[in-house]
Amino acid sequence: MFSPGIEQLEEIITKCEDTLEVLKDHGMSPKLEKQLERHFSVAEAETMVQRSRTTLSRQESDPNRPVIPARHEKSGRVKGYTLEQINELRDIFGTSPRRKPGQSCKVLSMQSFKGGVAKSVSTVYFAQYLAIRGYRVLIVDCDPQASATSSFGYIPDHAFTEKDTMALYIDGTKDSIDYAIKQTYFPGIDLVPSCLPWYEVEFGLFNAVTHAETPEERLSYYQELREGIRTVEANYDIVLMDSPPALGMISINILAAADAVVVPTPPSLYDFASTAQYFKMVKRVVESITPGKKFDFIKVMPTKVEKNKGRQMDFLDIMRDRFGMSMLRSIFSSTSQIPNAASLYQTLYDLPKGERDNAVMDMLDEVFGEIEGLIRKSWEDQAS
Repeated sequence: MFSPGIEQLEEIITKCEDTLEVLKDHGMSPKLEKQLERHFSVAEAETMVQRSRTTLSRQESDPNRPVIPARHEKSGRVKGYTLEQINELRDIFGTSPRRKPGQSCKVLSMQSFKGGVAKSVSTVYFAQYLAIRGYRVLIVDCDPQASATSSFGYIPDHAFTEKDTMALYIDGTKDSIDYAIKQTYFPGIDLVPSCLPWYEVEFGLFNAVTHAETPEERLSYYQELREGIRTVEANYDIVLMDSPPALGMISINILAAADAVVVPTPPSLYDFASTAQYFKMVKRVVESITPGKKFDFIKVMPTKVEKNKGRQMDFLDIMRDRFGMSMLRSIFSSTSQIPNAASLYQTLYDLPKGERDNAVMDMLDEVFGEIEGLIRKSWEDQAS
């Protein structure tokens, strides 16, 4: 006989599961899978492909490789190009921004000890920003809450088990993580999903370290994610890792795997203190786990900034003074448009140009453009 407390919990869980199924059906396309229905106008294509509309028009009649934009059924006017077509045009004209031979895939971590700092949102939006520009991106969702996984149309604990995560690679069952890679609805973005059972990997790694017989064996358990990414990185330009908001074996693995780190930090005392603690952890990990490790860059990214609040702007000045060159110049401002789009299973990059606020999109492009520039500079440094 269950106690009333357990019966109440079971009732709540059942109702939540039913609601999730309804939301899932509401958020999916008629084919029961999320799709990118956005088309890019000819003007957008000109900028993205770096070729004139006359050149793009000629490509429509190319007998070897025609690229024909979609048209409206009634008017016959050009509707636009899909992202797949944009990338095909980039390949034809040699304007893809992908890394060159000899340049390594870059692994970037969005990491913070504190929840609610826009870490997962930043990961997903940055991935879509990069994909629109033609990069090949892999998101590795390492947060058991699986917010990044949810953003691609999945209800994680319905769609996936621990066998769909990197868990099988870490326990030695698989020798590559390619089995866990899922193609998303967004062209150019693949996903290694997460779900609640992924948290058990945390305990498994901790137990393995505790029972390691040699220092070398112990240190190897902090490199599991890095080694896993190496098995597939040849297929990507950039790997983004979404970290859990806590210090643990997974977080340390992510830090050891990362070539670069971005720390989302809202302008408040508690978030500033959390970021200070994070940097102390980075120092300890580098000294004890990966001595001699160098990052391409480590940057604090101001997030959830409300420019009409004087105290926030004052604290932003304090952050600029304290972090100096370690802080991005660009600001990820707070906007209701992102959660509004999320309520419909969408991101702002899913929407056609006319349905988005240009000021918000300019803000996002500025923030992510600055990070993209840092990645490209690291490739240039590598080449030189």
